[in-house]
Amino acid sequence: MRSWSPQHRSLTVLAGFALASALWAIPPQESRMAHPGPQVPTESGLQAAPSLREAAPAAMSPTDRSGNRPGPSQRSTGYVHPRVSRLYAYPGTQTVIPPGWGRRMTMPDMAFWGQRDLLGEIQWLSRAGYIPVSPVGNSVDALSDYVQLPAGWRAYGIAVPVGGTVQVEVQHTKVGWFRLMLMSKWGYPEAGMLEAAAAYRPVMVTYKNPGKEATAVYVVVDDPAWWSDAHDPYTLLVRRDWDPARTDLSQVQMVAGLWGATPSVTAEFRGPSLSGPAVYPH
Repeated sequence: MRSWSPQHRSLTVLAGFALASALWAIPPQESRMAHPGPQVPTESGLQAAPSLREAAPAAMSPTDRSGNRPGPSQRSTGYVHPRVSRLYAYPGTQTVIPPGWGRRMTMPDMAFWGQRDLLGEIQWLSRAGYIPVSPVGNSVDALSDYVQLPAGWRAYGIAVPVGGTVQVEVQHTKVGWFRLMLMSKWGYPEAGMLEAAAAYRPVMVTYKNPGKEATAVYVVVDDPAWWSDAHDPYTLLVRRDWDPARTDLSQVQMVAGLWGATPSVTAEFRGPSLSGPAVYPH
């Protein structure tokens, strides 16, 4: 067999370069076959999925790069906490129904109370509506009740005159599982409430009004193990250092800040003038 001459090798190389140049000159979209995008079923048949430009999210602005700026879906559900899917309100009101917590099966300790952030949840719930609170009349010195399920807590509002001191204590057969929390109309512990913001042993809080006008304080009874019920309610004792018959607290509004008055239908108020189930304390 004859070997190729140098002239033949040169012609072959030149032909290869020419063919490669012709192929490179073809635009990319003409050199490959277009592939249809995935198809999605609809009621009328198949519909092409959006193009990449339509499906891609909008370009992030400099403030978006941290990932902290909420997107459209987050804004539309801005009042929903990660551990709940939807919030509900009492019919005809803007008062939210507290969402449920898992039932505590072992004795609560300081670590548990620290991670059960009811203060934070109450402030978060207030973005969606009012927090239910049952007003306690000025003549009520005791009540029996049980917490809402599956939330595991219930709130009460008490009016306190200027310089007045009120002491609230919860009693139950399993009182070691309970906690009392004291907060203002904005859901925060204010002056005179700091030490009683999260009391759990003994289950009692004391508050003295340091302000220049009468005010309302809000007490949360926390029962994470759901020990209180209709057959074994807790008792909430209210001790005052003023004479209710001689102290006018009618100007104090319980519906204030983030709270909405929702008298507990399961409570029985006891006092000189109010008794019986579901009595609205005026």
